[in-house]
Amino acid sequence: MTFRLACFIGITATACAPLAAQAPGALNVRDFGAVGDGQADDTAAFQSTLDQCAAAGGGIVYAPTGRYRIATHLTIPRAVTLEGVFTAPPTVNAYHDPADPAAAPLLGGTVLLAEEGAGDENGPAFIGLDTNATLNGVTIFYPRQTKTNPPVAYPWAVKCIGADNCAVIDVLMVNPYQAVDFGSAPSGRHMIRNLYAQALRRGVYIDRCLDVGRVENVHIWPFWTAADADSPVATFMLEQGEAFILGRSDWELMTNCFAIAYNTGFRFTANPDQGPHGGAGNYMITGGGADMCRSALLVEQTQGHSGVSFANCQIFGDVVVRETNTGPIRFTGCGFFGSVDGARGTALARLAGPGRVSFENCSLYCIHPQSRNAPMMIHAESGRLSIQNCVFINSRNTEGVNSNPVPIVLEPDVRSAVILGNEFYGEARIDNRARGRVVIEHNIQRTDEEPFPGERD
Repeated sequence: MTFRLACFIGITATACAPLAAQAPGALNVRDFGAVGDGQADDTAAFQSTLDQCAAAGGGIVYAPTGRYRIATHLTIPRAVTLEGVFTAPPTVNAYHDPADPAAAPLLGGTVLLAEEGAGDENGPAFIGLDTNATLNGVTIFYPRQTKTNPPVAYPWAVKCIGADNCAVIDVLMVNPYQAVDFGSAPSGRHMIRNLYAQALRRGVYIDRCLDVGRVENVHIWPFWTAADADSPVATFMLEQGEAFILGRSDWELMTNCFAIAYNTGFRFTANPDQGPHGGAGNYMITGGGADMCRSALLVEQTQGHSGVSFANCQIFGDVVVRETNTGPIRFTGCGFFGSVDGARGTALARLAGPGRVSFENCSLYCIHPQSRNAPMMIHAESGRLSIQNCVFINSRNTEGVNSNPVPIVLEPDVRSAVILGNEFYGEARIDNRARGRVVIEHNIQRTDEEPFPGERD
C-alpha cells in the first residue's frame, strides 16, 4: 500500500487561516480557570463555562490558543457553540518536530487533549452535542494513542446526544478511534463541514436523520501515519476501518467527501430498529469518492424508492452491492479504477439484490496490476443493471497494466440489463447468461487497436 500513500509524506500543511478573534459577548474559558498548558485538567473550567453560557440563553464559549487537557468529557448544551481559533481545518504535518519525527505532533491553535475511555468504544463521547449545539475551530488529539501499536479503542470523539441541528465545523481530529456519531440519536438537519480526521476504526456515522443532513468537505485519511503506511495502525485501518457509515437519512447532501486507505470507504446500511426497509437512507454524493479502499463502496441497503446517487466521483476499490439492497444505486460521470487486489472475486464491481444499479457516462479502468487476479470487471449476480455511454479502457494495449478482464458478466438471476452505446478500447466481451430481459445494442469495440482504421500509412 506504500506506493500511493507515500505521496502524502512530502505534503506541507496549508497555511492556517487567520485566527478567529473572540466574538463580542463570548465567554472565555480562561476567565473560568482553564490553563491550557497540556498538564492541568481543564475539564471543570470548560464545562462550567459551557453551562454558564447555556444558563444565559446560549451563545459562544471561546477557547483561545492552548493545549487543553480534558481528563473526562464535555457536554455542549443546547444553543451553545464551543469555538476555537481556526476558521479552516489545519493539517497535522506543519506541527511535527523535525528533530524528533516520532514525537507527538506539536499542534498549535486550540487543541483539546482527550484521555477518557481507553479500551471502551461504547463509553461517553469525548464531546456530546445537545440540540442546536456546535463544535467549531478546534483540534482534537488523543495523546495516549500511539502509531507504533495497534489502536486502542476509545468512545466517539463527538456525538449528537440531543435531537437535531448539531454541527461540527472547521475541526481537525488527528487520531480518534471513532470520529463523529450523528446516528445513535436523532440528528436531523445536522451540519458537518470542513472536517479532517484520521479515524482509526469509524469515521462519520449518520442515522436517524429525518430531515436533510448536510456533510461538506470531509476528508477521512491517514495523515497522522502517512510516513509509515505499514504501521500497525495502517494495517488495522485496512482490515477494520470504515470511513463513512450511512444509515437512515432523508435527502442527505454530501459534497467533496473523501476517504483513503480504509477497509470500507462508504458503507450504506439499514437501522433494524426502523424495519428492514424504513431504516435505510437516501444520499446524494457529489465530487467525492474513495481511494485505495478494499471495498470503496459497500451497499447493504438503501431506501427502495430513492437510493443513492454518486455524481462526478472517483472510486478506487471494490464496489459491492449486497443481495439485501432494494434501492437504486446511480453513478453519473464517475471514474472507476477497479479493485486494489481483485481478492474479492471481481476487478471492479459485484452486484446483487433487486435494486437497480446504473452507470452513465463513466470511465472504467482497472489500474492496479493485482486486479488481474479477478477474471471480470462488473459481475452482476442478480437484480437490475444499466450501463450506458461509458468507456471501458482496459485492453491488451493498455500501457502499464497487465490486466484485461472480461468487462461484463450477467448471471442467470439478472432480472433486467440495458448495455447501450458504450465504447470498449478492447474487445466488447459481454458474457450474457441472464434469464431476464436484456438489451445489448450500439456498443463499439477495439478502438485501441493499431493500425486505426482510416489512418494514413
